[in-house]
Amino acid sequence: MNSAVTPEQPYRDLSEAERQALQDDGVICVRGALGERWLETIADGMERIKARPGVIADILSMPEKGFTGDLFMWRKHKAFADLLFESPLARLAQQAMNSRVVKHWYDQLFLKAPGADVPTPWHHDLTFWPIRGSEIISIWIPVDPVDRASSGLEYIRGSHLWDNRYKAITPDYSEFMVNPELEDAPDIEANREAYDLLSWDMLPGDILIFHPLIVHGSGGNQSTTRHRRALASRWVGEDVFYDPRPHTMPLPPGHGLEAGERLHGHLFPTVLGSDNQV
Repeated sequence: MNSAVTPEQPYRDLSEAERQALQDDGVICVRGALGERWLETIADGMERIKARPGVIADILSMPEKGFTGDLFMWRKHKAFADLLFESPLARLAQQAMNSRVVKHWYDQLFLKAPGADVPTPWHHDLTFWPIRGSEIISIWIPVDPVDRASSGLEYIRGSHLWDNRYKAITPDYSEFMVNPELEDAPDIEANREAYDLLSWDMLPGDILIFHPLIVHGSGGNQSTTRHRRALASRWVGEDVFYDPRPHTMPLPPGHGLEAGERLHGHLFPTVLGSDNQV
């Protein structure tokens, strides 16, 4: 990281009520968290990936169904690197995690064109991430107005506190991430009334901040006119270690981590605070 560059201050700090709701519910919606500059930056980066997808995007995307995905975009596209180091996201993550140190874990793209019948199955994230620790947070950022019909995310309130750990539900190319020792996720769609579901109609600039174990998902984009372009920005604190268990997401080559080490190095930059391993 260039020490001359520091993240912007957010328009406002998270309130105590929001921080408590994040602990209790596992997710909060923060209205107007990002300004027009950053929304335009994200949208520009998304369009560049759509126009010239790289190797990872080619693997993750389903163009015949109107879906584009990508990972670790900040390493390849200046727009996402600027977002990482200069936007208020790191400071919001710091407040959400209550961590002295804030490191970037990875970023992820989810683009669903109008009519894209590509639901995101109900899941939680941490079971297929090769990390362990308590200071982990995701920030979900739409750049289009979004509601449940256009594939807005839904969450089961408080499910991050459950003892259950579910198998990943993934496309065929990543079946190796499905851990047979974990239980199958319940059929939430068939029993929606049994769960306390949270979702928000969102405008560009609104963000969701959520725990990596909260159970969440979304339907396909049922709108015939609206795109649903969204970015997930993942962050960790100083108590997070590399834990390359079987059936977890592979990291890019050259990550330089040994099992049991704190996340560090050029792939996982420290954006706020300092870490003597970096």
